Amino acid sequence: MGGVLGCSMYFNRVLVDVGLPYVFECTGDSSIGSPGDFLTLALESTSLLSELLGLKLRVGGLEHWEYIGRRFNLYAFNILLEGVVLGQVRVVEAGGLLVGISGVLSDYTSSLLDEGVLADLKGGGRLSIGYNMGLTLLDSVKQEWPQGQKAITRYVIYAAEGVPDVDIGSWSLNVKGPWGEVKLGLEDIEAKAVELEERDFHCVTGWSVRGNRWVGVRLRDIAGMVGATNAKWVLAKSVRGYSTIAPASEALAEDSIVAVGLNNTRLSIEGGAPARLVIPKLYGWKSAKWLKEIEFLDEYIDGYWEALAYHERGLVEAEERFKVRNPRIAEERKLPEKTKQIKPW
Repeated sequence: MGGVLGCSMYFNRVLVDVGLPYVFECTGDSSIGSPGDFLTLALESTSLLSELLGLKLRVGGLEHWEYIGRRFNLYAFNILLEGVVLGQVRVVEAGGLLVGISGVLSDYTSSLLDEGVLADLKGGGRLSIGYNMGLTLLDSVKQEWPQGQKAITRYVIYAAEGVPDVDIGSWSLNVKGPWGEVKLGLEDIEAKAVELEERDFHCVTGWSVRGNRWVGVRLRDIAGMVGATNAKWVLAKSVRGYSTIAPASEALAEDSIVAVGLNNTRLSIEGGAPARLVIPKLYGWKSAKWLKEIEFLDEYIDGYWEALAYHERGLVEAEERFKVRNPRIAEERKLPEKTKQIKPW
């Protein structure tokens, strides 16, 4: 067993708003020890993707490298078609082993696909070739402080879609569930708000802020408004198109809330005002800022960072930073212990 074993692709309705509706991932089992190994796996996966779609895709230059959580090396390469950047493929490594391969193609891909292939994808079908794994959850590791995290005193501000200009006076949160839809204004949330006990916040990139006191409405109470207490997944969308998904088992926990305040003050715009999701057990990208919509689902669909290789669940105590698509790691249900940077230069 070695190399890329299979790839699959589907049309993602959630990512249409950000122009990246074609999401793919590949299963593989390979040792990685050099930058060239990342490129080889990117080439193999892109070759299978070309076969799936009937396109002559190729791998362009390295777009991004990052060493995350003092364990994972992430290499992102552009995918090209006749000199045009069509998307990106991301190869993730830990402990000398491939963890997984994921990526996206832009909406321009629609104009290139065979009509039958396009109809299948937009109709909800999934194109697949070879052997493909599904969701793999890792075992939790109980420890005093999460692996790969460093405590800092102030939040680092991230905004995949840029910090939006939100009209707080007219803002409302749309909630969708089995019973239909409800809209909650800022006053509705503030009227039902509770303050949580202190919780640490952990960013997937490796920093943490300790002792946060969030104020807001418990997400499980919001789920009850639309008959969604038995949902399996919670999809959150931001005002400019960012999206993320979390399992209901964590999202509907006692300390998971739609927050409007932090440490005795209202949220700042940079911090996600007027309201943001907070799920303390999961890495921070799951706690979507600038909320616009919450949808309760029975079936999984990738959000923005999930489409770009980040884990479906993202449980901090299991160090689920990235999707696992390696059968060896999945069988062990834990990551390789040894780690090192593999720099591209």
